[in-house]
Amino acid sequence: MPGRVPTSDALARTLARAFAPRFALLLLAVVVARVGRLAERRLPEPWGDAVGDVLAAALVAVLVLVVRPRTRALTAGLVGFALCAAFEVSRLTPLPQDLAERWPALDPLLGAAFSPAGLLWAAVGAVVGVAAGVAVVRAVSRGRPRGGHHT
Repeated sequence: MPGRVPTSDALARTLARAFAPRFALLLLAVVVARVGRLAERRLPEPWGDAVGDVLAAALVAVLVLVVRPRTRALTAGLVGFALCAAFEVSRLTPLPQDLAERWPALDPLLGAAFSPAGLLWAAVGAVVGVAAGVAVVRAVSRGRPRGGHHT
């Protein structure tokens, strides 16, 4: 007998299993981005920049998990840190200033000077982002039925 055609219920469960972690991570990314922007604008210095740097790196780590939800936590954290560290080190070159002059809308993102503390905050943020991402994926995975019918 040929393979069975999945019912709409089975298809819905399969899609939910496939996309629920990614959707939850995307929501987490939106929240992290919004809180990071608020922190940079509303907290006094030096706290605003520090919290903003932590949450920017957390956002990058979470976005790695959005793109590939099954990425190992260590890998996602290392990628998040590496990207943020590269960005921070790029501030030692004229590239960010050139880009900000060419596209003024990028100035708030690119305008800051290099800060060694930014590398530390990026490491902290990568750990925070991965921890939050893993917790969200586990919570979503625990909340879904593993098969069968439920009422």
